[in-house]
Amino acid sequence: MLDWVRLKTASKDLAQLKGASPTRPITMAELENHNSQFDGWIVLHGAVYNVSPYVPYHPGGAKIFLPVLGKDATKEFDKFHRWVNISGLIGSLKIGVIVP
Repeated sequence: MLDWVRLKTASKDLAQLKGASPTRPITMAELENHNSQFDGWIVLHGAVYNVSPYVPYHPGGAKIFLPVLGKDATKEFDKFHRWVNISGLIGSLKIGVIVP
C-alpha cells in the first residue's frame, strides 16, 4: 500500500486525463470498451475511475478486478470495502461521471 501512496503522490496525471475534466460525461457504452487490466475503467457510486494504474497494487491482485472492469462495480465495492474512502484511495484516478 505504501508503494501505491508513493506512486499516487509522485504522479502528475495518473488517471491519464491529458487535460480533460474529471467530470466529463461517460456513457456505459464507452465504459464497456475499457475492460482489460491495462485499460480498465469502473464505476463507483456514479463516478468513473481509470483503475489500471491501481490494479497491480490491489491486495487481492488483478484477478479480483478482471470481472468488474468496464462495468459498474459499486455493488461489489460496497460488499467488500464499504469502509474504504474512495476519494483517498483512488480519487486521483477519477476520469468522469456515468450518464444514462
